Amino acid sequence: MKNFVFASIQFAIIALLVACEAIPGTSPGNIAPDFKLKDIEDKTHQLSDYKGKVVMIHLWTDWCNSCRAEFPRIQEYYAELKSDDFELLAINVGQPVSTSREFQQSFGISFPMLSDPQKIMKDIYKVEAFPTNYFIGPDGKIIRRMIGWLHKKQVQVIIDQNKNKGSKTVQAAK
Repeated sequence: MKNFVFASIQFAIIALLVACEAIPGTSPGNIAPDFKLKDIEDKTHQLSDYKGKVVMIHLWTDWCNSCRAEFPRIQEYYAELKSDDFELLAINVGQPVSTSREFQQSFGISFPMLSDPQKIMKDIYKVEAFPTNYFIGPDGKIIRRMIGWLHKKQVQVIIDQNKNKGSKTVQAAK
């Protein structure tokens, strides 16, 4: 009987440790919480659809002066960095789709402009200030959270350090 209880406890601990690996969270190393949002063209985007790429989630709002000033620079480096290994998803938090559409037109934005009028992402991704940026690895795990303005070099370094991690995992599994 003691062996059965001991084995049951061991099994429960192992199951808990395995389950923890798949629990979404907002700390580096955790699986990024998946989401499904529409863009300004009414196309649905789901984070899990971008598995295999480094994804930068840029959470912003139009009343944020920093966000407004940063958009032209983001477009500049996105045009240079976009590839099969990288995608940027700009998510307007708490405002109507028309706000994202206006920004897209004003700044000639070519990356996906998603809308979250219900502020769901603010809670899911624990947004305390704008802009907040999350980098998600090819494996779906959070690489880093950065609040505030980002420069091209910062984004480039994160992409370069993480772009092949998904393919290495796949090769190692074969």
